[in-house]
Amino acid sequence: MMVQLALNKSLKERFTTTTTNMSRQKLLNQNNDFDYIPESSTSLNDSESEVEKKQTATAKNKKNKSNINIISTDVSYVVPPGENYVCELLRIVVKFSEKDRNGVQSASLIVKRLLENELVQKFNEEMGFFSCEFSIYRCILPMIEKLGLKEKIAPKKYYASMEPENIIVIQDLSALHYKMANRQEGLNLEHCLLAIKKLAYFHAFSLALYEKYPKTMDQFNKGMLSKTEAFEQYFSTVYQGTVNACKREPCLQKYYDKINKDMKEKLFSSVRRDSKFNVLNHGDFWCNNLMFQYNANGSLEDVLFVDFQVSVFASPLYDLHYFIATSTNLEVKEKHIDEIVYYYYNELVKNVKILKTTVTVPSWKDFEKEFCNKAYMGFTSLIIGLPIIKANKRNDATVTNLLTENDDEDSFHHHCFTNSNYLTAIKFLLPYYDSLGVFDN
Repeated sequence: MMVQLALNKSLKERFTTTTTNMSRQKLLNQNNDFDYIPESSTSLNDSESEVEKKQTATAKNKKNKSNINIISTDVSYVVPPGENYVCELLRIVVKFSEKDRNGVQSASLIVKRLLENELVQKFNEEMGFFSCEFSIYRCILPMIEKLGLKEKIAPKKYYASMEPENIIVIQDLSALHYKMANRQEGLNLEHCLLAIKKLAYFHAFSLALYEKYPKTMDQFNKGMLSKTEAFEQYFSTVYQGTVNACKREPCLQKYYDKINKDMKEKLFSSVRRDSKFNVLNHGDFWCNNLMFQYNANGSLEDVLFVDFQVSVFASPLYDLHYFIATSTNLEVKEKHIDEIVYYYYNELVKNVKILKTTVTVPSWKDFEKEFCNKAYMGFTSLIIGLPIIKANKRNDATVTNLLTENDDEDSFHHHCFTNSNYLTAIKFLLPYYDSLGVFDN
């Protein structure tokens, strides 16, 4: 608890050093209180005794906070340009001391805020990136924990606010030996199965939550593939980039005519909510949004999810297809897709039974059939995700530069559709989706 209080106090005192001058002034004027919200907030469902307990805990927290002395804060960027296209991620390491305890302690947190980019801001306004993630951390994850969640899904949240600007403050997982995999190489089978196992666990709990509180899922109706002006602009550009890549590459030219026709309506309709069987999808389930933990021997132990900005209540195949297209390495794509799908299905069925929900999971035969029917989701993931996922780390790696359609050989846009990692992936995936009937009339 003292670590949490120190982090909160440090945010209160020093967070403005990480923001723009205008944002600093907003924060100062608002005099934000960075109390540890999950323990102190109340809801309409709380009884009088519960409210009293939370108010007492808040008062105690404030008293304890006065016993903490912040010695220093160190601010650094978590990822370099080219690794995060929507948000700025800052790591703040706090050194502090307690009045009644000798020695200096330290704690680390991650501050996440939207990039000050006109296009990103437009995406946020139209698609509600931050309001979605705010709801996940503030409401959904605490609610599923009360349903008996034993395995951790995401990092601890210390603070979340949408005013005066969008900010989320979470636990720094690197301090617990979690790290990202190499997005360009993709994940091997061991990493894939661990991620899919945790995904099925999360999906099952979302089913249990929906069964008990159906209205909790009403807000998750957009997702990444929403027909908004900003997304249509993005989609049109990367779609044409994919078409051009097929035209340039001799071995892909047979797909040029197949994908050159207007397939947008089919792609958008493929992600509409299925009335039969839906779960809360992470929505952007790819390797950079997965943090893997390793033990002292380097063995894989756990995985946690980050970036719930486009979560959507829809078919579970939304997450599954997106993951397979964007995050698996070439060996997994070539040899283990069926194994991954079957493994996910069995884990989902197992967890639904444990939770004793009345929801009926489709039979394996029906699920397998639906996987083929929803293959448009995977093809869409290829189009919107692979160009930036497979791109090299570059100083000009921004969404704006991707969308400029500057096809000069040294431009970021040109690089996204011509680099070897991208071409290797689509040379396997286009025939694969063709085999699933994506290009059939």
